[in-house]
This record gives sequence, structure tokens and C-alpha cells, in this order.
Amino acid sequence: MLVNERTASASEILTGALQDHDRAVVVGIPSYGKGLVQSVISLADETGMALTTAFYYTPSGRSIQRPLRNSALTETFAAKVTQLPTYKTDKGRTVTGGGGIQPDIIVYPEVPTRLETVLDASGSFTAYATQYLSQHSPLPANFQVTPDVLDDFKVYLAARTIQPSVGEWSSDRKWITSRLTEEIVTQALGVSKGDEIQMQRDVQVQAALKAMQDGFLLASTVR
Repeated sequence: MLVNERTASASEILTGALQDHDRAVVVGIPSYGKGLVQSVISLADETGMALTTAFYYTPSGRSIQRPLRNSALTETFAAKVTQLPTYKTDKGRTVTGGGGIQPDIIVYPEVPTRLETVLDASGSFTAYATQYLSQHSPLPANFQVTPDVLDDFKVYLAARTIQPSVGEWSSDRKWITSRLTEEIVTQALGVSKGDEIQMQRDVQVQAALKAMQDGFLLASTVR
């Protein structure tokens, strides 16, 4: 199961249950921590009040809800988070509580470089892919960005006053090749095909695949 800071509510409940029952290894970064139930009480003048009436817990007893701000529960809950309370899964694995689902394997996404940020924000990949496909359609199913295409892309960028240094281009060349391939394939063959390319460079997805190949869940289970 892959989780991040946007994994919330029902997806956290499911992930926590699978983790506690030793049916999944969780990879990524701690989830959002939305594990409460609110009841809406109707008031006058077509208004209402949402009142928190319950919390969600995983089967091992971990609260999914992150600490509440400005409430009487904050200090108690914060103290528990600081102590990093631990729980046991069905087969004896140790998992950490404290609000949100804590992954078995924590993997943070890669921080984009300055050049990567500029290229994505400028829309250069999308614009170049559109231009490329206007001259190279239909795109073969086994399409790959060649050094010649990459050089042409660099010239395209220079014409639009994006001129990375030799060092920047060299260090980001692999990422640029993958990202450009993704955009061209997405426009020509559909989003799902482009997503396949994106997943090949996603460090969290790759970590999850490695965990499966290494038999992480089996190896870490107490028999």
C-alpha cells in the first residue's frame, strides 16, 4: 500500500486494517490523519453544527486521527505522539501509532532540482511534445527519446530563454529523458501509458516493488 500526506479518511482505515492484519506492507510517508466521525446538528436559520462524536481506530487500537488543535485532547494526544506508542499486528510485527498511518518503510519523494521545477512550471514538456507529434505521428508503441530528440529539445528550450548549465543538464539528463518520454507518450497513446513511464522513476513505487521482491512482510513477521 502506498500512502502519503494526502491519504485520508477511508483510505487510512483500509490501510491500517491491512497493516494490522499483516496483509500489506505500507510504503511512503505518514498519512494525513483524518479519523473522526462528525454528526451534524441542525440549528435555526438553516444553519448547522458539526460535532465530533467518535474516532476511528485500527484493529490494533491505533487512533487514526492526528492531534486536534486548540482542544482539551491536544496535550494528552501530543504527549502520546511524542512517546511514539507502539502496537502489535496479528502476527507480532511492531507498528507505530500517533495519528495517521505510519508506513512500514518510510520513503520520501525526491525533491525536484531547480531545472526540473523550471521545466515543469514553464510547460515546456507539453509544448514540445505537441510540436514533436505534429511531425512524428503516429508514434510507435516502442517509442523512446533518443539523444537526437534530447538535443532538439535543448535547442527548443534555448529559443525560449531556458538555458541550463552543462552541469544542470548532465545531472538531470536521465530525469529529463523520462519526463519528456512520458509527455510525448501521454499525448500520443493516452494517460495510462504515460503513467507507466512515470512510475518507473517514482522512488516510492520502486521501493514498494523492491519490498515485494524481497518478501518484506514475510521476513518481518514473527512466527
